[in-house]
Amino acid sequence: MLRSHFKMADEGFGMSAENRRAEQERAALRNEIRRDYQRKVNDPKAKGMVLDPAVVRWNHARHSSYQFFKATPKSSLVGFFCGLLPPLGLIYIFDRYKKYEKRMFAEGKWTKPRALLRG
Repeated sequence: MLRSHFKMADEGFGMSAENRRAEQERAALRNEIRRDYQRKVNDPKAKGMVLDPAVVRWNHARHSSYQFFKATPKSSLVGFFCGLLPPLGLIYIFDRYKKYEKRMFAEGKWTKPRALLRG
C-alpha cells in the first residue's frame, strides 16, 4: 500500500512526462527571475530604482488597452446598458415628471410654491 502511494506521487498526478517537464522548466524560470529580482533589491551598491517586471507589464497592459480593444456583441451591450441607457432613462423620467407637474398646476390640483425673494 505504501509503495503504491509513492508510485502515484512519482507519476505527477496524471500529468504526462512532457507536461511535467514543461512545468518544471517554467518553475525554474520563475525561480531564476525571483532570485534575480531579490539580488537587485538587496544589492547595497545599487543606485536608482529597481523595476519589477510584473509591474511594468501591468502598467503597459493598462496604458495600451485601447490599442487592442475589439468591439464584440458583449462589449457593445455592456456599453449600451451602462453608458447610454441610464442617461436616456433619466431624461425620459424627468421629461414625464415635468409634463405631469405642468398638468397638475394647470388643473389646479397643485399650487405653485411661494417664492421667498418676492415676498
